[in-house]
Amino acid sequence: MLMLLVALGSQVPAPCPHAAAAGRETAAGWQAYRSEAIAQAATHFAAADSLCPGDHATQIGLGFVLLRHSQPRGAAERFVRAVASDASDAEAWYGLGLARSRLGQRAAAADAWRRTLRLAPGYEDAELQLLALGIDSGLALPAVVRPVDPDVPARTAGDGFEIYTNAGWRPFYVKGINLGVALPGHFPSEFPTDDSTYGRWLELIAGAHANAVRVYTILPPAFYRALKTWNDAHPDRALWLLHGVWTELPPRADYDAPGWKADFRGEMRRVVDLVHGHALIAARPGHAFGRYESDVSNHALGFIIGREWEPFSIRVYNARRRDRTAFAGRFLELDRGSPADAWMAEQCDYLVAYEWDTYHAQRPIAYTNWPTLDPLVHPTEPTLEEEQGLRRRYGFPPNPRLKEYDNDRESLDAMLVHTTPADLAGYFASYHAYPYYPDFIDLDSAYGAAASAEGRSRYFGYLHALKQHHAGRPLLIAEYGVPSSRGVSHLETDGMGHGGHDERAMADIDARLTREVRAAGAAGGVLFAWLDEWFKHTWVTIDLEVPPERSRLWHNVEDAEQHYGLMGEYGGVSADATPAPGGDPAVWRALSVLARGDSLVLRAGADPSYLYVALAGRPEFDSARYVIGIDTYRRDRGQFRLPGVAGPTGDVGCEFALVLNDTSDAQLMVAPWYNPFLGPRSGMGPTGLDRFHNEAAGVDKVRSDGAFDSLFVTTNRWRIARSGRTYPARGVNRGRLRHGRSSESTLADWYVDRTAGLVELRIAWGLLNVTDPSSRHVMVRYRRNGTFETAVTDGFRFDVAALDRSHGGVVARLDAGQTYAWPTWEVPTWHERLKPAYDAMREVWGSW
Repeated sequence: MLMLLVALGSQVPAPCPHAAAAGRETAAGWQAYRSEAIAQAATHFAAADSLCPGDHATQIGLGFVLLRHSQPRGAAERFVRAVASDASDAEAWYGLGLARSRLGQRAAAADAWRRTLRLAPGYEDAELQLLALGIDSGLALPAVVRPVDPDVPARTAGDGFEIYTNAGWRPFYVKGINLGVALPGHFPSEFPTDDSTYGRWLELIAGAHANAVRVYTILPPAFYRALKTWNDAHPDRALWLLHGVWTELPPRADYDAPGWKADFRGEMRRVVDLVHGHALIAARPGHAFGRYESDVSNHALGFIIGREWEPFSIRVYNARRRDRTAFAGRFLELDRGSPADAWMAEQCDYLVAYEWDTYHAQRPIAYTNWPTLDPLVHPTEPTLEEEQGLRRRYGFPPNPRLKEYDNDRESLDAMLVHTTPADLAGYFASYHAYPYYPDFIDLDSAYGAAASAEGRSRYFGYLHALKQHHAGRPLLIAEYGVPSSRGVSHLETDGMGHGGHDERAMADIDARLTREVRAAGAAGGVLFAWLDEWFKHTWVTIDLEVPPERSRLWHNVEDAEQHYGLMGEYGGVSADATPAPGGDPAVWRALSVLARGDSLVLRAGADPSYLYVALAGRPEFDSARYVIGIDTYRRDRGQFRLPGVAGPTGDVGCEFALVLNDTSDAQLMVAPWYNPFLGPRSGMGPTGLDRFHNEAAGVDKVRSDGAFDSLFVTTNRWRIARSGRTYPARGVNRGRLRHGRSSESTLADWYVDRTAGLVELRIAWGLLNVTDPSSRHVMVRYRRNGTFETAVTDGFRFDVAALDRSHGGVVARLDAGQTYAWPTWEVPTWHERLKPAYDAMREVWGSW
């Protein structure tokens, strides 16, 4: 086929008597096309084609117009004619490649784009299309020019880092932010690809007086272009890069599996190459790709390879490779350690060697570690086997320990590794360390006795012990922080738990942790994180975020993992148009009227974050208390009597009840059989989390006795230390509602606006067993395999009762038999704003 086209291309077309007119029409067509006036362009190209049928430039124009009209077959025919008339036109071959690609002809498209690049080696769009197909073979990069002198922009020095400046080496304390980039509605692999987004973020990050950003994986070329642009323009406010090398765990925990290990090392080489602006990376599922030509190596502080390695995986590898206890590399050595210690040293050495051999450059390196694998001994954290033995010894029942790692069995110890004389940049320890997990940070007595300048602090006690172990080597706390979620995943004695903080409290805690990281002697801290990311999960909520692939489409304010960002991401098109407790009453009154009675009006609304309910009318809240039943699935199932409401039962069975007694006593309650979690038990004893979920949960019951449960969840299981001392389980009532203005606390759930005559409520979707509001999926029942069955609801129904505060009788009733079916969505509406933590970090970092 190609030979035929080449032959056809050698033919000289007959002169066209209307060539001049056709040329004008073609020129006008291209002008319109470049102005996005596609219909007008099509008219001009068609006129040119009628004047001079088969004109080369006209066929190309018609081809691109047909592509814009989603007609790839017709476009391919036009481009074939164009390359037949002139086989040396790279534009025609590029268009033919696009048409073939959209027809599913992958190999033929690749052939056309390769032809484009042979004719026009600098044709970036064709190169990008090949990379998008996963093809990088045959694409050219300029040769690497290795500097004569070693290029070492940063190094370790004792307990800290140093960077090289015009005045020589100077100390560098890391004030960093972890950069996740998944915007609402997107998977973590769906990266922004425009320079402007990254440029705006980097400017804000630098504006907080941060001096470093950390990325976990390869981002699109736009990020590195934006980073280089910022650093070149602001040398006195440059942002240093800590670059990760991401990997999933190896199959069967075989870290030496040839294929998996080769892939991990290939990713190391790609990271090194792109940092030096010398990479062509083909598309792979879940990964960024493109031409990386922005050299940011002069502000690349170091590499941190890997992930939070799961202890069960490390345990299996250590058992498999008992013979491996040492490593001797060119840059790093380990005299004696675990097989996993040796493996980590080997991989770090490999990356250092590759950068040295390829670019004559070095910079500090580390692997990711966390308290679960720290080298310290924790007396309150027995292994699973030790705990079962302790339970038998002291007469407690066994516990399978669901949803928890063995946090003090295996370890990785960076202090076992030392550098060789060939290593010019050094080696450091990198830890993700939060104040609330594992429990030994909270329970070990040595940490509990510690205090920083901030006061009593178990977290500071842990950091101090960790730094003592790593004396003489930089210790980077590469993740720390607390989230501003409504939901709580883990409690912590000093009030720095995993969630449950409003945004002002989050700001205070993040600032305190930042100061304590420095006071403990660390070489720096990298706050987690820049953005709230909706795709994330935590152990308390993950089983009820179904379908899991749609969690990115809605904002679970009960999920702590979604709320670490300095930049908050919120449901709703804008803050001004989103109902907020104590906010603009007009926004609440703009909600849809669902029911109107003699004295009460009920309104409802929804967005990706909340269900909104507003009550207006009489009796006023000062003279009555309200109970609002919510039927989430099938009006013929559920509880037909609201709690504390005497008299006739309602017409709708409810799964939930909002009980609004007064501004200090309000909660959302659940029908006992629809409660996904086990409620509190006497003493909260040693069964702890042995049965986390309520195995009888479902929607199939019908009752009229007014029984409802609290939405209690166990966050911290019962524990026993190696000494035999026990620690009770702890938990929270998720349904307890906070009264107040959202402007005063971002955790406000409801507000009585007496001036406007409104009772305003916003209810987190996760509290109502809504597993995906974007598709109206709700939990139906718990399955024996440990998962939840879901179904699509037709909407919600409400039953409202106002009770006299003196005698308790019903003084008003509003049976909203009408169903509220909120609109579903595939693209969420959202808005963003900087949280108070941004200003808090700017103040702390700016003062150093």
